[in-house]
Amino acid sequence: MATWEIRGLFGNEYAMEQAIAELKEHTGFEWAVLDRRNLSVRFQKRDREVEEMVKRTFEMYHGFAEHEGPLGEYDRQRKAELEKKLRKEEEKSRRARK
Repeated sequence: MATWEIRGLFGNEYAMEQAIAELKEHTGFEWAVLDRRNLSVRFQKRDREVEEMVKRTFEMYHGFAEHEGPLGEYDRQRKAELEKKLRKEEEKSRRARK
């Protein structure tokens, strides 16, 4: 079974630090800081109760679950969106040159 991931986005660094402090009190998952305001919580086995606790923690500290799915899916989606945007811009610039 694939690793499940919930990505959280927070309004500021302090809010994320508070959420991390809360998450440290619980078990059943691993977490990783992605950048100043993004946090990834990873589960080896899906447990709905723990997932809901993680989402509630995000909400308590003024964040939200930006993505929930298999590990790596979010990155693939973002890459596909970027490629689509670049193709549109390229097509637009080709039309403008004619």
